[in-house]
Amino acid sequence: MLSSGSGGNSVYIEADGKRILIDAGLSEKKLSQRMAHIDRSLNGLDAVFATHEHSDHIRGMGPLLRKHQLQLFTTEGTYKRSCHSMGTLPGFNPIRAGQPVEFGELVVEPYATPHDAEESVAFVIHYRGSRLGIATDLGQVTAAVKNKLQKLDALLIESNHDVNMLDAGPYPWVTKRRIKSDVGHLSNEACGELLSSVKHSGLRLVVLMHMSETNNHPELARITARQALGQDLPEMIIAEQNYPTPLMAL
Repeated sequence: MLSSGSGGNSVYIEADGKRILIDAGLSEKKLSQRMAHIDRSLNGLDAVFATHEHSDHIRGMGPLLRKHQLQLFTTEGTYKRSCHSMGTLPGFNPIRAGQPVEFGELVVEPYATPHDAEESVAFVIHYRGSRLGIATDLGQVTAAVKNKLQKLDALLIESNHDVNMLDAGPYPWVTKRRIKSDVGHLSNEACGELLSSVKHSGLRLVVLMHMSETNNHPELARITARQALGQDLPEMIIAEQNYPTPLMAL
């Protein structure tokens, strides 16, 4: 995880000699610095995926793609909503929920997400029998999302806010309503609900993502997630806004 939070989101994945980026919510310069921190480079990426058009996911997308001559993979809806802000791109490859994209043995499977964006998606990444799920920017835990995230080896999951902190916090009422809506963001409790429904003995890693710096506290999120996972706890990490996590192998 190069960055996670309302200030910008980006996830780097590599396997079988293939290298992809999911979202580019930081500037190209900052993304390059984060990659250097984990001893990697933006040069030679095979693809960049976008989950949806909100600025914390595509803020640096246009400059990144143009400078490094990279291909964008996203839905038609996301592209239509963001093409003006991104500018002219080297290449756009439309994707659809339920239709995997293959890069050798690395397979990226998009699935639809309930979020206030046009045709937003998240992803399940497959590689030689291993499965990494990404579940962020979700307003609710639907049966379809639960089904998609079964039998994972690792899960990157949104734990955006503590409901009490959000209610008592400084955000305007309309923003609070949007965050708590069915197309907003997952609370700690909703994150726990999803974890309870997908936990199994093979789940080795959980990363708590997209955590609000204003309306949450890492320890509150961690406690809720651990209670949901029960006794057989996988490794748990909290992704940060200002620092990348180390590379993790599955």
